[in-house]
Amino acid sequence: GLASAASFACGAAPPVVAAAIAPSLAGISVVPVSLLCLLLLGYVGARLGGARPGRSMLRTIFWGALAMAVTAAAGHLFGAAI
Repeated sequence: GLASAASFACGAAPPVVAAAIAPSLAGISVVPVSLLCLLLLGYVGARLGGARPGRSMLRTIFWGALAMAVTAAAGHLFGAAI
């Protein structure tokens, strides 16, 4: 449980830092930082698992971007704003 909590905290840190550095640009800065972190995650996961990094990176960024888009659409639907 602690390892899972630590990994979520480490994964959330870069986008939170990007939003904290430029709060007025949070909506613009969080997405690219998150996508870059997803690319890195796909690469590291593939290397650790002995797979091809390119395919893993594409899969990770595709599903991550789709999840962000669905979340943004749901937020827009319910009137949430940054």
